[in-house]
Amino acid sequence: MKICLIIWFTAICFLPCFGQKKAKDFKVTTTDLKTIELYKDYLNKGKVVMVQIFFVDCPPCNEIAPNISALYKKYGSGSKRVEFIELSNKSWDNNAAVQGYKTRYNLNFPSVSSEGGSVQAAALYSDNSYGSFLGTPTFIIIDPTGGVTFDPRGQHADATTVRLDTALARALRVPTVPGSGSGGEGNNPSTGIKRDTLNLHGKLSLGSSTLGLVTLKLSWNKKSYTFRTDIQGSFKFQAIDTARTTNDIRMEVEYPLDYITSVSTIDLILIQKHILGVKPFGDYKQVIAADADLNGEINVVDLVELRKLILGLQDKLTAPSSQVTWINHRNLIRNLSQAIPLEDIKSLGSNGIQLEIVKTGDVSLYNQ
Repeated sequence: MKICLIIWFTAICFLPCFGQKKAKDFKVTTTDLKTIELYKDYLNKGKVVMVQIFFVDCPPCNEIAPNISALYKKYGSGSKRVEFIELSNKSWDNNAAVQGYKTRYNLNFPSVSSEGGSVQAAALYSDNSYGSFLGTPTFIIIDPTGGVTFDPRGQHADATTVRLDTALARALRVPTVPGSGSGGEGNNPSTGIKRDTLNLHGKLSLGSSTLGLVTLKLSWNKKSYTFRTDIQGSFKFQAIDTARTTNDIRMEVEYPLDYITSVSTIDLILIQKHILGVKPFGDYKQVIAADADLNGEINVVDLVELRKLILGLQDKLTAPSSQVTWINHRNLIRNLSQAIPLEDIKSLGSNGIQLEIVKTGDVSLYNQ
């Protein structure tokens, strides 16, 4: 009897290892209107994919978001063998809401709202068929063969990040699909010092108006530069550097705005309509402008803070008076407060980098 019990117990313990379910394929449209497929665009090309199920107003999702942004950068920001995909599981998370969330936390990987089929795709991994679905955020690491590591979560955000890092590293050790053409991460050894050239051009605007004669500051490879926009708001800048201390670029726009400028009761009405679902924001810039307390959510607290500002009960907000956004070569919304990868600058098209100032509280400026 003892032997039988041991055999039965062993079989139960190892049963999940046999015939493990492969990742379910999905086809979705990202917030930048790009259609992607899990197998065709990633796994069949030898990539590892981390899928995150989340929603915009989820507190633990907002808590871990900065860690996820850093983890994405660590694994090459999509340029190597790892890609992240974010799926909202809430029907009320539209493109504008998800774009605002992405911008707030500098999340530059493909993200999908309910408008792009995120709810249906998320349901494929939240039906308890891969493991117990414990709510958002839930992470699924998928290796190139379709093998799944389901929800390696810890007791807190940092512990979860460590487990995700470990799971991604393990998935990268799985052999890639033969003939996939992924090429791995690879090395490109060179001799001598390689020269970097930074060619930067673009335009600065606020709403539909361009901003002329505005000072821009740039730092790169421990050197600082200053230049200005012309009368039409356009700018051009070039720097050649051999130090190669970093590929990150920092930019700052010197265009101070008073908190109260262009903020009125009309903005309060638009925010209230968004909160009540009467007329959700249709532009990600409205989401940024409405977030007066800078917590990544649009709620009654933002209304109260802006009302105090209008009534003169306070003269500033938690959020800065304005923020600067731009769109990179992958059509992802970026915030200028974050470092810019040199790759993004080199990959910009003929229009260059389009910088747009978003005035906090001025939701009506972007009303459609």
